[in-house]
Amino acid sequence: MSPLSYLLFTRFKNQIKGVFRSPAKLIYAIALIAVMVLVVVGGQAGASEREYFRPMSELFSIVLGFYALMLVLIVNSGFSTGMSVFKMPDVNFLFAGPFRPLRVLSFGMLQQLGTAIITGVFILFQYGWMHGSYGVNIVGMVVILLGYSLVLFTGQLTAMTIYCLTSGSDKKRRVARLIFVVICVAWAGYIFYNCLGEGDFLTKLCEAATSSYAMYFPVAGWLCWAVAGIIEGKLVGLVGLALWAVFCAALYLAMARADQDYYEDVLQSTETAFNAQAAAKEGRVTETGPKKLKLGRTGLGGGQGASVFWYKHRVENRRSRAFILSGADLIFVIASIGFGFFMRGEGIVPALAFAVYLQMFSSSMRRLPREMLKPYIYLVPEPPFKKLLWCIRESVGPFALMAVLTFVPLGFIMTLDPATTAAACLAHFSYAYLMLSGNLVCERVFGRVNMKALIFVFYFLVEILVCAPGIVAAVMLSINNAAPPVWLLALAGINALISLLAIFLCRGILNYAELKN
Repeated sequence: MSPLSYLLFTRFKNQIKGVFRSPAKLIYAIALIAVMVLVVVGGQAGASEREYFRPMSELFSIVLGFYALMLVLIVNSGFSTGMSVFKMPDVNFLFAGPFRPLRVLSFGMLQQLGTAIITGVFILFQYGWMHGSYGVNIVGMVVILLGYSLVLFTGQLTAMTIYCLTSGSDKKRRVARLIFVVICVAWAGYIFYNCLGEGDFLTKLCEAATSSYAMYFPVAGWLCWAVAGIIEGKLVGLVGLALWAVFCAALYLAMARADQDYYEDVLQSTETAFNAQAAAKEGRVTETGPKKLKLGRTGLGGGQGASVFWYKHRVENRRSRAFILSGADLIFVIASIGFGFFMRGEGIVPALAFAVYLQMFSSSMRRLPREMLKPYIYLVPEPPFKKLLWCIRESVGPFALMAVLTFVPLGFIMTLDPATTAAACLAHFSYAYLMLSGNLVCERVFGRVNMKALIFVFYFLVEILVCAPGIVAAVMLSINNAAPPVWLLALAGINALISLLAIFLCRGILNYAELKN
């Protein structure tokens, strides 16, 4: 066994051992397995009650759109900061070791492939609605997971290759970006053009997205083609897999021609990723601002006492160019609208459930954690609860905007009445604050600890508990033939009460700085 192969095997073995040696990681793994079992069992029960399934073309269209979105976001980074398939220990030891650059590159690719597979495990939790709506079995879900992992891996490799081949030359970077934009626009234009005219829009969209021309979209289309072929048992899917393999080989050869020059090119992106990970482990909150700064208005523009923090957060958001919604928030909005579009025949419940599910990963306390790491907020002579409320006020605008941007378009897509649309917006808004209160409870209980896996498990348990009363009330009202606006408003009201109660119970979180240690 070669030294690099031994190192790769040893890292994997130690990660497995680390799960059993750490109680927090073990609890986290057991919780994930338990939730996955519940999802599989629930999905099987739901599918057994259906007499028919939705067309598989819808599912493959969703997969293609998801793959393409992730690929574009990852590859786009290659034109600025780049991405690296290496870690900082690799830079310190492997780059300086007696290894050929090609072998080091192969080691990094294999290591990143394993990471990509682990990152995509969350897809397996979608088994319930995919199996219930499209009849996809667990093998099909694993295939979709592998396709997603290969998209992440190939996107990162593509970004690194673009960054290495265009670094130091603005002309090359502009040409590469132009080619990238032209390919994306041409692909999206083709799908949009085929959706014009008379007929059902959803049907034409699925036909266009699953056509042979759409499947030729680099990487995302090829892997979706392969996934569709494997799930349906068609050998033609091997063509997409072959195209992907040829593309990866071309990227590998392009990096190989650079020889050891890529060492210097990937060093900066590797250091950036390492510093971000180190900051997260130490409990420090980092924020990357724009490279080109322009001096504008100075001062907070208002505020007195505890309210000064709200004005301060507004200025910080403006200076970081994160005005209202982040890029991740916009992605979740688009994903929720896309899911609701495909599930429009099922009513508002699946769309709301999917949006809330994404909120569990997107909702946060925004700038409050940054304030809690500094001494100033504890020294302000105001009641802790008042300071907490003013800090939380910053999230009102983003949460409300996400709700409106998600459910107003869905209201038109699903032909909902204005009352149902407004009630759905309020329900989505209430869930956002429900997730925020869950984060706040975790912060109050654990403080600044390093057992991130245990905190993650506790967070999900808290969110399940606080969501349960509203869901039970909504189900009971729905069973008694209550109109959608009624049970949606009841859901929003109960969520609001629970959120206020949780925030009130955490009112002393800003009392002493020692509570965070």
